[in-house]
Amino acid sequence: MKPRERLQRSNFRLFLASQVAAQAGTWLQFVAVAWLAGQSTGSGTALGWVAAATFGPLLLLGPWAGALADRLDKRRLLIATQLLMAVQAVGLGAAVLTGWADMPVIYALTLLYGVINAGEAPVRRALVAELVEQEAIARAVSLTNVVAALGRVLGPLAAGGLIATAGTGWCFVATAVSYLVALIALLPIDDSVSHKGGARREPGAVRAGLRYVWRNPEMRIALILTAVVATFGFNHQVLIPLLAAKTFHGGPAAYTLLYTGISVGSVLGALAVARRRDISLTLLVRAVVAFALANAVLAFAPTLAVGVIGSFGGGVTALLFITASAALLQQQCDPAMRGRVMALFAIVLMGGVPIGAPLVGVLADVAGPRAAVAAGSVAVLLAACCVARRTGVRGPGRRATWLVSTDAA
Repeated sequence: MKPRERLQRSNFRLFLASQVAAQAGTWLQFVAVAWLAGQSTGSGTALGWVAAATFGPLLLLGPWAGALADRLDKRRLLIATQLLMAVQAVGLGAAVLTGWADMPVIYALTLLYGVINAGEAPVRRALVAELVEQEAIARAVSLTNVVAALGRVLGPLAAGGLIATAGTGWCFVATAVSYLVALIALLPIDDSVSHKGGARREPGAVRAGLRYVWRNPEMRIALILTAVVATFGFNHQVLIPLLAAKTFHGGPAAYTLLYTGISVGSVLGALAVARRRDISLTLLVRAVVAFALANAVLAFAPTLAVGVIGSFGGGVTALLFITASAALLQQQCDPAMRGRVMALFAIVLMGGVPIGAPLVGVLADVAGPRAAVAAGSVAVLLAACCVARRTGVRGPGRRATWLVSTDAA
């Protein structure tokens, strides 16, 4: 193995180790905040607004964070955001442990996390492709999402255990520790072999990124499909607490089981993309259809056990779709545009939540959690059908005919 390849592998291993800690802490906090808000209010609308505060800032700040990531050292930016997230988690933990955590405080500190996340998400996603060679990008994205999925397993499990024993406040203390561990793992990374885009500071950088994506048909459609699925399908932060409490009449155990089903499925979904070299819109459409069907099982599950099966299927198909979409974008992206493109991906993936979550929360309050899950399934299934019809997606291995004709033009 050449010294450059050895260093790249070492860098990527350190990055993955960092992400195990960071993603576990992130999901630990997500679960703990959702449980705290649900127990305080019992309202789907309140949970929707918590989700909006978490991901809303990304809609406003994400494009500029992506442009910044194309100019500056991504590793240093990521270290800075990990430190700020640790400070935010300490503040939230202190508020809960001292009895100051009423809903306005929860909203404010969650909004602070959202602002930090708006800077962290595009930087983290763009850094992945800088640590490996071009031909290894799809595998690197898949492995990163596998690690993130492991965090989705470890975080909810830790949250369930801490909520049931030490109390919700200690979840945020554990979150702060995990972010500090992630920061320490990033420090030894040697960025001398990174593939930096080297974008210059110039007016209109954000608009240039938007034009670049819009002119690439596959990238454009992948982002639009991701936006629809994220807005109407990825609302588990709102719906899982309500399903556990109101539909299955359970406590922390039911809540943890449903979240763990999603998390374990997510690991398998991300692994499914790791060995694929060719990522196409056909794969994306099929993953969305399968996700809609898995969510339908969760919506109409007669028992908690069947609900866990549905949540597992949703986890598999959701991460299969997310990983494939991210890999397609990374493979086709010019390195100088990578920060901005992945910022747009982060915006449509996580920025759809503040739009969809309040709507889903209101629907859950009015018609029940089952109806809210079912409505999301119908919405994403319609989106997949529209893309399939518009692009000519049909059988296995067949590229969208509309895209071929568009590219030829």
